[in-house]
Amino acid sequence: MRVLAVVIAALAFVPAASASTTLTGGVQNTVVPSAIITQAGTELVSWESPSGTISISRSNTAGKTIVTGDPIPGRTQMIQQPSGAIQLYFPNAAGVGRMTSTDDGATWTGPIQTQSHTVGPVEGAAVAPDGTPYFSQDGTGFVNVFLDGMSFKNPINHGGVFGQNFGLGNPFPQIAIQEYQVQTQNFGAETGQAGSAVISAITKTGGNEFHGSVFLEYQPNSFITQPYFDKLNHVPKPDYNRKQYGGEFGGPIIPGKLHFYVAAELTNQFRPGSTGTVNPALFPANLVAQTNIAHSMDFKQGLYFGKLTSYMTDADTLNLIGYLREEDNLSDIDSNATSSHARRIRTTQDRWQVQWRHNAGGFVNQLNVSYDKATQDTPSLSPGPELVLLNSANPDFSNGIESGGHFFQQGDTQKSWTFKDDAILRMGGHSLKLGGQFGFLDLSRSVNNSYNGRYYFANPGPVANFDFNNAQPIQTRIDIAPTPTLSAQDTQIGVYLQDEWKANDHWTVNYGLRWDYESNANNNNYVTPPAIAAALRAYPGWPARGINPEDYISNGSNRQPFYGAFQPRVGLAYDVHGDRDLVLFAGAGRYYDRQLFIQGVIEALTNSTRILPMFFCPGGGAAQGTGTGADAANCMQWSESFRDPATLRALAAQQAGSGGGDVWVLNNKTKMPYSDQFSLGLRKRFGDIQTSVTLSHIRTHNIQMFVRSNFYSNGWFTTVLTPTGCVNGGDQWIIDLTPNGPFPNCAATNAQLTGFNGKLNRGESDGEAHYNALYFSAEKPVTSESKWGFTTALTLQQARSNVAQELNSDEFYNGPNLGTFGWNNVNGVPKWSLVSSGSWRVPADVTLSAELTLNSGPSFGSVIAPWNGLTAPVPQGACCVANFGGVYSPKSTIAYKRLDLRVAKSFKFGGKQEATVSFDAFNVFNWLNRNYSSWGAGGGSPAPLTENSQVGADARAFQVAFKYSF
Repeated sequence: MRVLAVVIAALAFVPAASASTTLTGGVQNTVVPSAIITQAGTELVSWESPSGTISISRSNTAGKTIVTGDPIPGRTQMIQQPSGAIQLYFPNAAGVGRMTSTDDGATWTGPIQTQSHTVGPVEGAAVAPDGTPYFSQDGTGFVNVFLDGMSFKNPINHGGVFGQNFGLGNPFPQIAIQEYQVQTQNFGAETGQAGSAVISAITKTGGNEFHGSVFLEYQPNSFITQPYFDKLNHVPKPDYNRKQYGGEFGGPIIPGKLHFYVAAELTNQFRPGSTGTVNPALFPANLVAQTNIAHSMDFKQGLYFGKLTSYMTDADTLNLIGYLREEDNLSDIDSNATSSHARRIRTTQDRWQVQWRHNAGGFVNQLNVSYDKATQDTPSLSPGPELVLLNSANPDFSNGIESGGHFFQQGDTQKSWTFKDDAILRMGGHSLKLGGQFGFLDLSRSVNNSYNGRYYFANPGPVANFDFNNAQPIQTRIDIAPTPTLSAQDTQIGVYLQDEWKANDHWTVNYGLRWDYESNANNNNYVTPPAIAAALRAYPGWPARGINPEDYISNGSNRQPFYGAFQPRVGLAYDVHGDRDLVLFAGAGRYYDRQLFIQGVIEALTNSTRILPMFFCPGGGAAQGTGTGADAANCMQWSESFRDPATLRALAAQQAGSGGGDVWVLNNKTKMPYSDQFSLGLRKRFGDIQTSVTLSHIRTHNIQMFVRSNFYSNGWFTTVLTPTGCVNGGDQWIIDLTPNGPFPNCAATNAQLTGFNGKLNRGESDGEAHYNALYFSAEKPVTSESKWGFTTALTLQQARSNVAQELNSDEFYNGPNLGTFGWNNVNGVPKWSLVSSGSWRVPADVTLSAELTLNSGPSFGSVIAPWNGLTAPVPQGACCVANFGGVYSPKSTIAYKRLDLRVAKSFKFGGKQEATVSFDAFNVFNWLNRNYSSWGAGGGSPAPLTENSQVGADARAFQVAFKYSF
């Protein structure tokens, strides 16, 4: 039931039998047939004539017609489910249809339309061990997932699938999935709000007979190897375990008229997570022992699905669909944090959907209406406050080791109505697709940032013990008042028109145009608070850097929706011989992925908070300077009563008066991100082996992040004090709280906005990224004649960007411009990767399979600080020089390697009943795969290029599974 296993299985397509087959009666076949040997030993051959007639031959008998008048004759494919049901996939005017036989190919029902709307031959089909079927066709993060035609896009927080930016589980019950289709590039105009990949799935439907299954996957503690560094450091092994189980049941209410289907999947696990990576030479030993362990993470999930299907007429089908997701996991522990600093990730999602499909002649129309409600929040495991040990040399507000409660908690809620209609009209060699979608969303987000306080303690170095309760904080941050919940409404519209033209036996052309619109992408009605607007207009540092404050001051009407999201797309395929043996293909297109609502939310919520930093004199010393706590030179005397967050909050409110803390502002003309994608390749068959090579190029534009924007009055970002005054410290620094000045004999003054004390960030959208890749793949199927097969895929790639930061970040906190460090490789992307899988069907209904994964390891950034080798002068208030692009790569040529093995045995009894027992070994050789982070492997001068941290849940593990179907 693992998502990764499903995606890998989707690559194991089974091509058809030889094109030279002579059918019963001596008729030479004019198209390529498909042949299988059923579980009962019957040989089935299917083929489709040029006139659109699909026939089946059983055990070399005369062909029996099961489909007539198909307007798109082409290759068909057959598979057999573990339950014994046989499915035949064939091309039709609407994409791909499916016929089903439950009596060993004697009689057939259907056709049922699948999720694919790509018109063209079915090149391959396969079935996963859990019964999930896959088929492939020739066709023309931005990731989007569609279930039964409707998107699971997260409209609030970091895109992708709702709940997956933090959650661990599957977004829907995989046992309920009938078919998957995965597209990674150059998808058609009907697909919107995706820039890198689209996963489409269609759910199962109850049939004319009752059917069902139950399954269990189990990993006790003895099956899960303790992570390498925990064992090395003699850390006691927790009670690791994992259980995933579920079932499905469906059948007729009124046979042939009204059917039902229900499914449920549940997961309960306690597994090792990532390992802490702090340097033992810089911190107290007792805190290092609590940090440099594999933090255990629990996870609980329940997924529930139901469908009621009415066959109203021969041409009309009505589905009523319900879906529920409940999830709770302990996660989000930083590599420099103790286990108490974790947050829980809680997700709930409900979806109710009505789907009407009309299929008559050459016209297909599908109407979907859905209502969604989804929530996700991240409560801290401990109530707080947060306790932080500063880095070596005690740079202001640096995070050396984090303990106590997490300072940041958030909650997102979305409610939406979506109306979507897709139509296909077949006209000769053309399939005209047109459709549109209207979405009406209510979005809300709440944030608790530092309300329970953040207490920073001086670092005593590598002593034996350190107790936060007995030490005095020297710095604090606390939010004076709770942050209000931000709510907004948004309307999303998308329309498209596309033509898929089969010009002749050689040429296929797909071309189309899509247009998307969003009414409130950036919280357009937001009004910049008057105090912030006035302070920005009077701020001298921005004009000195050439920044116009009016570009960042919103009056509620100067942020306009973007109307220019037109996306032309074209795909070409040339079949050299007209027999699918050698095919050249190419594609190009533009893809907009919506500007996420989170950007506008960050601006509004941050500016409504009042987080005040305060400095306290070390050792309980008397107040210095003004005694206001504004900085170290004017520190305040500490009192033990300030350990109570309520008392500290009252003190901060008194010190702040009417002033504020951090200020974040968006550019009123923030640009919508998009990518231009190009691909060129060929597919070639060598006997039973299908190969392909593809060259891909992607150019991504308008990457958006908030950048540091505190500048001194002379335009400097940082300043280094000298005996005679000061010099420019440069732009390549992390600096969380810029000292305001003035400094003796120094022109650098007024770094803080008047009336505010904190970070000043502005939104920029001039980030770019380029991606080049060369893909090689080869596949040999398991067939009735050949009982073994393999797939292999090699990717050579280079991803570069002018944004020296992880590209899913909100904040570029290591400089004042996205291009501060110039162009670098992208953080986290390996230079090459190889994934190979193989299977062998041995006697006694036993199947052996293996999967090998190798790659170069991810690129990672560089952090140079006073505690790890920086010798240059450090500017006032700065921490370190940090380039979070892909500066380095692992020293090893193969930095990640993993071999998984599986053996499965099936038992058939009682007609259509079957039981399957399987045993899996993950990372069977227990290879140590390390993490490579900028702060660890990239931390230092010279950088160590390695770190003592293991990839989470990657140590050797075993699993036993059982499935029963009827």
